[in-house]
Amino acid sequence: MYSPVLCIGLPAWFSSHSAVLISVECQHAVGVIGRTTKISCSIKTTFGSDQKIIISAASATKRGETDPVFWFQNDVVKGDHRFKLASKNDPSLLLTDTAVSDEGQYDYTAVTNRGIIKDATFRITKYNPPSISTWPVKIVEGGPADFYCNSSGGYPAGAIHWFDSTNTNWTMSATLEVTEREDQLLEMSSKLTFTSIDSSWEPIRCVVLNSKFVKEGESTIHLMRIDECPCCSSQTSCAIQFCTEDGEYEISASKRQGRKPTLNARDLRPLRRHCIKN
Repeated sequence: MYSPVLCIGLPAWFSSHSAVLISVECQHAVGVIGRTTKISCSIKTTFGSDQKIIISAASATKRGETDPVFWFQNDVVKGDHRFKLASKNDPSLLLTDTAVSDEGQYDYTAVTNRGIIKDATFRITKYNPPSISTWPVKIVEGGPADFYCNSSGGYPAGAIHWFDSTNTNWTMSATLEVTEREDQLLEMSSKLTFTSIDSSWEPIRCVVLNSKFVKEGESTIHLMRIDECPCCSSQTSCAIQFCTEDGEYEISASKRQGRKPTLNARDLRPLRRHCIKN
């Protein structure tokens, strides 16, 4: 009977020479958190391909650990039941519900009807696409403005870049914070600051890149000016809403002779201070 690590109790006719006749090559696997990862492996032989190879036992051990994470023998799987052999004729492995902790290098051993396969290795790299959110959309023409872009649940850490309508990269004006959640996935939060915003730059795009600087997704911010009062020419004053995260506040603007009623950044600052204070 084979032991869990498949290294004792093997039939005597398995010799070191047989290991040369058959081998396994495994590809680097990229796993998405929470999904099934396939570790693609193929058998290489020095004899004819017409000879059928059947896998009777297999095990995988993560580098740095002594016990196998899983082993398979006579149709019985022990250890981590998320691992399983693709089939008795296919040494590829399937890993369900991939987790952050699965990342690493593994040593793979298999016993077949043609010999023992040792020294096979594979690597699992974890990856998870993010969800993206941005805010705000209302600005004061010529005034300061902060834009925020969050990337949630991704792995590994990447980057967030900012672009305007002319494709100018404003990332140097932004700050990025990366935090790790309890499930080891990451939150990336970027803040882009303008001292003086120009509405002609819209739309503003937040682009999320993965660790290889490949684009994962983007969110577009279409700006809405709140400094221009929507009054008819016959009106001498009107009301305008100033929106903050705490709610909506209403103020009035007076019409100057021959001009539309307008508010600028200077008019809004006292209100903003009042709203924050209260």
